[in-house]
Amino acid sequence: MFKQLTQSFQRRIWRRGNLRWIELEATLGIRIYAFSLFEKALRHPSAGQEQEDRRQQSYERLEFLGDAILGAVVAEYLYQKFPEEMEGFLTSMRSKLVSGKACAHTARDLGLARFVEMSPYLKSRSRHENASVLADCLESVIGAIYLDSGMAVARQFIHQHILERVDFTELVAIDEDYKSRLQEYAQARGWSHPEYRLADTDGPPHNATFTLDVYIRGRRRGRGMAGSKKKAEQHAARQALNAFQTSE
Repeated sequence: MFKQLTQSFQRRIWRRGNLRWIELEATLGIRIYAFSLFEKALRHPSAGQEQEDRRQQSYERLEFLGDAILGAVVAEYLYQKFPEEMEGFLTSMRSKLVSGKACAHTARDLGLARFVEMSPYLKSRSRHENASVLADCLESVIGAIYLDSGMAVARQFIHQHILERVDFTELVAIDEDYKSRLQEYAQARGWSHPEYRLADTDGPPHNATFTLDVYIRGRRRGRGMAGSKKKAEQHAARQALNAFQTSE
């Protein structure tokens, strides 16, 4: 009880004295209690170079914690959202969602850059070069949220600002060459190359849907449907890979 009253008192003093942190609460959509956590979460190791303990006072430890929490929440979400998918697919999707590029994109959308404390030299560099700093800060902020408000609030933040904004259909298609992976799978086992056959075309020529089957060793192993033959082949290859992995 005493701890809660102390935090509440500190929070009132802090809010009155620092508009920057009031804005951070609004940006993150959370209530902050232990403001010192978020000061550290947004402090780059380059800030305060004269301090001997600058690394201890930067975001690096919180980044480590936030990275683990982000990975766990995303893994839990994907496990529930894709009940039919196997480990390889889930691992690939998680990697995309927690990548530095994805975290930097979320940090930019939130506007975290204006809260980050770093050396003037780093601040003067281009947005591209600071992408890794933004990604690290997003993870450290997640770590701070977890320590300040608990797992439920951290999970809600990740869902609201990351998972609920993802177009999963588009994400699945990014950098996923299932045809190549299926061909490598077949070659590793000494099988002939997969063969793709058009099974059906539906709709007018300008808006057709193609259905293609993939055959390996004379048997149909997967079927895909899409608005282009290339995408339908990718879907068929993905289905075939999942079938093989399930039977192993």
